Amino acid sequence: MNLETYEASAPLADGRDLPHLSGPAAFIRQVLAAHFVRDCPHIVEIGGHIRPVTEFLTHRPLSVLSVDPKTPAFETEELNGHPCRVRHLDQKFQEVDYNYARGSYGLVLLGYSLKPFGSREPLGQLLFSLVDNACVVVIEYPPELDRASSQVPAIISRPTVKIHCSVELTLDDEAIAGSPFAKRRFYVLHPSTD
Repeated sequence: MNLETYEASAPLADGRDLPHLSGPAAFIRQVLAAHFVRDCPHIVEIGGHIRPVTEFLTHRPLSVLSVDPKTPAFETEELNGHPCRVRHLDQKFQEVDYNYARGSYGLVLLGYSLKPFGSREPLGQLLFSLVDNACVVVIEYPPELDRASSQVPAIISRPTVKIHCSVELTLDDEAIAGSPFAKRRFYVLHPSTD
């Protein structure tokens, strides 16, 4: 299966699954993320849900890994007509082995809302190692979501990273207008040089 076939078979958010991902403005999150990881040879996405960042990438990465329990499982060796190992895994991020050289990957965390997996908390050695060793980290979340708002400060304040930029977004899609999910916060982190 190639990416075009995947895109055609991937369920579009239609409001029945996550209403805040159902409108056309929601895709700006993936477009922005793709822009900020455009120089990364490898892309690691945690939380791609049903619409991973993969189809929004415009550069030629060597690999793309998207991990989310709701992501349709998918593998191919091509992206946009070029060699690329693409894997979408329908698993919790704590179940996956990550073997990337320091500074070789961009880490994408869109719609950040990580939950514990058994006794393994979302904030811990695995996630912090991924953040600390990435060449770029992109995090996006609704500030009104308590789980995200309580965890993201621990990520963006790590001594290994610095905030490159932050953006406040309002998604004016009809399905979520006026809801707490319309307001979004977007951070791009780079390795700290201190």
